[in-house]
Amino acid sequence: MIDVHIPKMGMSTVEVEILEVMVAVGDRVSAADSVVEVEGDKATFEVEAGADGVVAEVLVSAGQECEVGDVVVRIADEAAAA
Repeated sequence: MIDVHIPKMGMSTVEVEILEVMVAVGDRVSAADSVVEVEGDKATFEVEAGADGVVAEVLVSAGQECEVGDVVVRIADEAAAA
């Protein structure tokens, strides 16, 4: 299982808001696919899956506040999901 985390965005950003969840459980994703869009202090950006696989869990929803490092999505290896 691969955990997708909120990455560090800058020296001062510790909290972000989830603007959009772009995947659902069961979706196949590639490493470069965006899974959530977040907004921090000074920027809006998309968090990428980081690995190929199948979305096993979505742990956030739009409007939710998260901290840098929080897990937002879990991705199962495609072989394990088959």
